[in-house]
Amino acid sequence: MTARAQRGQSAVEYLLVLALFVLALTAGPHSPLERLFEAFAERYQRFTHAMSMP
Repeated sequence: MTARAQRGQSAVEYLLVLALFVLALTAGPHSPLERLFEAFAERYQRFTHAMSMP
């Protein structure tokens, strides 16, 4: 196998692992990504509430 073919195979393997990682982050009703966005939203809501206090 040539060096170029090996680099191509490595790129495909990395893309496959990355795709599986993204799928794991976004799959399910309470995915880690959804929970992260909910945490950001809650923090922002608390921040804006605190900033609106006199």
